Amino acid sequence: MQVAAISDTGLVRGKNEDRFLARPKQGLFAVCDGMGGHKGGEVAASLAVDVIDMGYSESEDPVSSLAACVDTANQLIFSIGNRVPEYQGMGTTLTAVLVRDNRLWVAHIGDSSLYCLSGGRLQKITHDHTLAQKMVDQGLMAPAEGKKHPFSHILTRALGMEVSVEADYICRTLKKGDYILLATDGLTDLVEDREIEELINRFGIESHIHMVKTALQRGGHDNITVVLVKV
Repeated sequence: MQVAAISDTGLVRGKNEDRFLARPKQGLFAVCDGMGGHKGGEVAASLAVDVIDMGYSESEDPVSSLAACVDTANQLIFSIGNRVPEYQGMGTTLTAVLVRDNRLWVAHIGDSSLYCLSGGRLQKITHDHTLAQKMVDQGLMAPAEGKKHPFSHILTRALGMEVSVEADYICRTLKKGDYILLATDGLTDLVEDREIEELINRFGIESHIHMVKTALQRGGHDNITVVLVKV
């Protein structure tokens, strides 16, 4: 397994509210995109990553363990946000994956993204939890319109928003040589899927640098985080 990861503040934001986790020996990876005033976004994203890092149990069923981590992180972030005024309203996206024995398990909430490139073709695995995506799902707007719509940044689900949370859990088979990409929307808002596919096919495990460079060249209006894994 080869792993490359990078997180860049971008050219507009004064601080980086993204966080990532990369534990190749455990096959455990995650990205979080925090939100909230003052330092709330940073705190929420850091808490979520720490819970995944310390709370994941290899002795449990992967989905059960990921689900327990999601619940714990959500309750922790929600509780602190309600008790500490400066952190009120904080929350974070979470896309976490476990890679083991050519299997991929995913826990996902929010609008960070997970992709898999297999046989040279890139496929998005996760579904965005945004108001724009909900309208696309309901047939109220086209997918291309939804990606650029202002509602694309209004989350319908995130850790810390409510006392309980519903995440998506996914399991799929991987092949040797497949790539797994976890990214926050600072990348995917500015770099098209076809461009990501081209970059991975051209530069392989080093393509994460070129992805971030492309996003920065197009304005870098948000924090940009990429975790790339070659199975």
